[in-house]
Amino acid sequence: MDPTRAQQLHERRKAVANTIAEAHAHALLITDLRNVEYLTGFRGSSGAFLLRADGTGIVATDGRYATQIALQTGEPDDVEIVVESNIVRALNARFQEETEQTLRVEPSMSLGQARALGDPEIISNAVEQARLIKDDAEIQALRAAGQLADSVWQQFIAEGGIREGMTEIEAAADLENRLRKAGADSLSFDTILASGINGSKPHAGVSKDVIVPGLVTVDFGVYLNGYASDQTRTVCVGEPTDRDFELYDTVYRSQKAGEAILRPGTGLREVDSASRQVIESAGYGEYFVHSTGHGVGLDVHEAPRAAQTVDEADKLQEGMTLTVEPGIYLPGDTGLRIENTYIITADGAESLNVSATELIVV
Repeated sequence: MDPTRAQQLHERRKAVANTIAEAHAHALLITDLRNVEYLTGFRGSSGAFLLRADGTGIVATDGRYATQIALQTGEPDDVEIVVESNIVRALNARFQEETEQTLRVEPSMSLGQARALGDPEIISNAVEQARLIKDDAEIQALRAAGQLADSVWQQFIAEGGIREGMTEIEAAADLENRLRKAGADSLSFDTILASGINGSKPHAGVSKDVIVPGLVTVDFGVYLNGYASDQTRTVCVGEPTDRDFELYDTVYRSQKAGEAILRPGTGLREVDSASRQVIESAGYGEYFVHSTGHGVGLDVHEAPRAAQTVDEADKLQEGMTLTVEPGIYLPGDTGLRIENTYIITADGAESLNVSATELIVV
């Protein structure tokens, strides 16, 4: 493993270990796979990590990943690797050999696993809090994922990827194939490509319905080297009607209003309000039915959130990520959304999606 990467993982473990110590705990059993990856580099579908308050730990997986875990973790001196069929039980057994203190766990642990361990106490957000602020390596990975997806989108549109008469699923399959051929490891979520009345459903997915004249919403993203991208574009098939343009212009201005106030110290409620007020002023407030944004990193949806329900004290900080993705959805009629993902910088924000958000007619 590259020494810089090894040092980054070591520093992450020490930061979370400090949180464990502050909670007066001896160790935390981490079972959320994204958190395991964040602290060890291991990306398998079966794994757990026991992190002690002194920063040392034991990472475990089953036999399918014996080679992979050694390669991805780099076998650091402060992390022992264990290969067992029942990884949680194996880690708990090792912990009980070391100390009589009670093991702490993450809230995401399954009820069955927790009961098998004797219903241990929970430490919430120990790793997630560390993940809020992206380090330089994470920012580079997020940029690469965003650039890959955005460049494919621009080529897809330029080459007629969305046309009247083709089906939503045909267009989505073309886009997804292009993303994989461009080097994406996988999709970060199921693509949404919604035409006509399907656009009125924020998470419509794709269907076998034929694309019709009017607004078509496309929400897509990739994973690249472990990090996600997320963006939404809406195009118009054929010349937009006055109402199409009104709806699009309202969401466009809303998205720009949220973007304009992204900087360290801005409240996450403020971001939501800035976008929401534009839509409310245009008379469509009841049709903006979701929060304005979320973080993007190892998970495509992670902290923080820009919503009216978050604590007023929750502020943007340099190194955070946030999407700004307002939308209008008219039930049984049409709808649209525009979304960019941003990295919060010292004096503002950097968009990871540089393709045009102005209305494109195809």
